[in-house]
Amino acid sequence: MGDMFAMGFFFAVLVFFFLVIALTIILGGISRISDKRVAREGRATPYQRMPGQTEAHSSH
Repeated sequence: MGDMFAMGFFFAVLVFFFLVIALTIILGGISRISDKRVAREGRATPYQRMPGQTEAHSSH
């Protein structure tokens, strides 16, 4: 019984380990793609934003 628990625990940790690595690679790739898109298209400047967005943060 203890051997079965140890094997199950080992495989669960192994699957979790590879899942973390896979998600890191996938999310890193998505982030890199979005960084390239921002470099190509540029971020919105204050002059490109709608007037309502800048007025909400002003302290009158």
